[in-house]
Amino acid sequence: MERMVGPAPETPEVTQAPTEATPKSTPSSPPQESVSVGGPVVEEKNAKVKVIESDLYRIVLSNIGGTIKEWQLKKYTKKSETGEAVPIELLQDDVKTFPLTVFTQEEPNGSKQLYSLDEKTVQLSPEKPMEVVTLTTVGPDGRKITKELTFHNDHYLVDTRIATEGYPEGYKISLGTNFGINNWAVEFGGSIGAATYVNSELIKDAESDVNGTVAHEGEVLWTGLQDKYFISALIPKEVGQTSAVTVEKEGAQQIRVDLKIPAEQAGQKQFGIYAGPKEYDRLAQIGAGLQESIDFGWFMMGSWAPVRFVAKPIYFILRFFYQFTHNYGVAIILVTVLVKVLFFPITRKSLASMKDMAAIQPKVAALRKKYAGDREKMNRELMNLYKEHQINPFGGCLPMLAQIPVFIALFNVLYTTIDLRQAPFMFWIQDLSDKDPFYVLPVIMGISMFFQQWTQPTTMDPMQAKIMLFLPVIYTFFFLNFPSGLVLYWLVNNILTIGQQYLMNREGLAIPKAGTT
Repeated sequence: MERMVGPAPETPEVTQAPTEATPKSTPSSPPQESVSVGGPVVEEKNAKVKVIESDLYRIVLSNIGGTIKEWQLKKYTKKSETGEAVPIELLQDDVKTFPLTVFTQEEPNGSKQLYSLDEKTVQLSPEKPMEVVTLTTVGPDGRKITKELTFHNDHYLVDTRIATEGYPEGYKISLGTNFGINNWAVEFGGSIGAATYVNSELIKDAESDVNGTVAHEGEVLWTGLQDKYFISALIPKEVGQTSAVTVEKEGAQQIRVDLKIPAEQAGQKQFGIYAGPKEYDRLAQIGAGLQESIDFGWFMMGSWAPVRFVAKPIYFILRFFYQFTHNYGVAIILVTVLVKVLFFPITRKSLASMKDMAAIQPKVAALRKKYAGDREKMNRELMNLYKEHQINPFGGCLPMLAQIPVFIALFNVLYTTIDLRQAPFMFWIQDLSDKDPFYVLPVIMGISMFFQQWTQPTTMDPMQAKIMLFLPVIYTFFFLNFPSGLVLYWLVNNILTIGQQYLMNREGLAIPKAGTT
């Protein structure tokens, strides 16, 4: 499988265009003759298709409605039912509405007029980096629609200009049904459905939450359809204009997004159409905030700024290490070492606190025995004892509590970023975003956790300490279906903790096992 390696190539921005848009540069291929029709024509005998091939995609245009019929990604694959690696298809066969379908007052169910279109295949390459394809239709009443599409060899953004004549009421341009949704599997952190960036706010409409039609109005930066790793989006080029987006449910797992073009903008409108992977650099370079579709902040059924605040730096650090190692598994190990070093002062302070706690255990045991029949009195006396010796009874938990945000953030990065999709580590671990197919790594992690628990100092009584030794068993089952990258992080963290404990014991911070004093 081919994957993105290193920073993505530069992508032209689609913002900053003047409100009164001007026609784009002269097409590199000659304009094609307009087609006059007497009404909707859908006969298969009149159907024509045109294939656009680049290094990144294969797109098929149709003259029926002037739409996109196929959009295949060449550098991303998935396994077919036979186990064969096949390219990702962002448009399925059973869609009801194809991308670029125009809805007008006269054709409320979507225009199926014939457009001019030659059938000559366009092959883009570094030597031929772009091509302009123009589709035009003219109705018997003189109404005219022109769609001008500029394809580029090295990125997924298609510059689009739509010009109309005779549509004073405006129209709606559709992104199509499920365009960009390749996988409907419901997973942690998934964002399957529609997403619209309007009035500086990202609004997500999950397919299961849409009943009928949902509308969003305001300054639309982009609207799209997405799953966890892929997205399609309409990106208006003109800034500061008000538009309306409608999200419509067309059936079970059938969702459509349309952008309404009001009458005053209907004469000529320019968009970018992006359909491809959620590669952070590519999305950010477009300049419309499309990278916000990558949800770094997911946790507990929502998206949270604090989680995003931790996850984004971890993502960039991972990528930094990847530039040198070219292996995300090794990058995860280096991130784990870095986190361990950063948390070392907290860990050391925690160990000192636990040693102080161990020193007063005989007094604690005496108080518990003395006030065994009065729990309230016992707790009060224990707190007085901790205060007298300036001990924080929860100090031993600090390292674990401090690592929870890192754990959640790393979970998000591994689960939501396409960089880790199908990223191999070594041996049988060929996808760090997926679970270990043989469950070997979780078992090794459980064993390492057992040894970590066994070497870790504790102020618990012997019975509690024995119970805690069952924790690795619970964690092992818990981690069986977690991404391999996350299990790798926890395994390396356990090994480092064991080594760190050994060094601290040599410093004289060793704590006698509970019950041995």
